[in-house]
Amino acid sequence: MKTRANDKNAEVWIEKDILHFVYGPVENLTLSTAKQLLKLRLSIQNNKNYPVLCDLRQIIQAEKGAMDYLAKEGSIQTTAVALLVNYPHSKVTAQFYLTTSLPKVPSQIFEDKLKALEFLSRYPKTH
Repeated sequence: MKTRANDKNAEVWIEKDILHFVYGPVENLTLSTAKQLLKLRLSIQNNKNYPVLCDLRQIIQAEKGAMDYLAKEGSIQTTAVALLVNYPHSKVTAQFYLTTSLPKVPSQIFEDKLKALEFLSRYPKTH
C-alpha cells in the first residue's frame, strides 16, 4: 500500500494510523483543486477510514464552493478531522468553514498540533 503522495498543492501521508494532509502554499483553494486533492488523499487510504490532521496554515484563501465540497465529500473515509491553523487568518477561515459547511464527521480547529493529535486519537482508523 502506498503511504505517501503529493502534488504541487499538498502532501499526504499516514503515520501511526493518522492521515496527515498538509497543504502547500495555496493562494486560492478552488473547487477543482479541492476535488483533485480529495483524489490524492483517497489514493493512499486503501479503502480504510482514518482520522485526518489537516494542516491549513499555508492556505491564503478558499472559495466557499471548495469548503462546502470538502466538508461533505471530503469527509469520505474519515473518522474525524482536526484543522491545524495559524491565528488569526486561517483560524477565521476554518471557523467559517465549520459553521457554514457543517462537516459530516467530528471536526475541530487547533493551533497546537499535539492537541489536534490527541483529539484524533479518540477516533481510530476503521476498515
